[in-house]
Amino acid sequence: MDSSATQSVLFVAGLITAGVGFIAIVFALNALLSPRNPTPEKEEPFECGMPQAGAPNVAVRLRFATVAMLFVLFDAEAILLFAVVPALHGSWIAVAEVGAFTAFLTLGLVYAWRKGALQWRW
Repeated sequence: MDSSATQSVLFVAGLITAGVGFIAIVFALNALLSPRNPTPEKEEPFECGMPQAGAPNVAVRLRFATVAMLFVLFDAEAILLFAVVPALHGSWIAVAEVGAFTAFLTLGLVYAWRKGALQWRW
């Protein structure tokens, strides 16, 4: 390696070392300086200043997470298509690529639909 490449590598290594060192110092100072006086009230789960509504370890249903992931997937598809379509300029290869992309995502939607991921069950 020439000297400019070596200097670049050393610079990046120095930045990484400084970042990791800063984080380590912040964690160490937090461990040393933060007050610790636990009381039974402080150990309880906090729900907006109100008494606890129920048991803290109730199983959470993840139906919303599946719907949210599908929304993000197809929202990203829409954004990508709005960004790419004006740049096609009549190229049939580009139109075929966008069509293949849309067809692939449509197959994913059909798969999710058949698996029941879009049904909201209690």
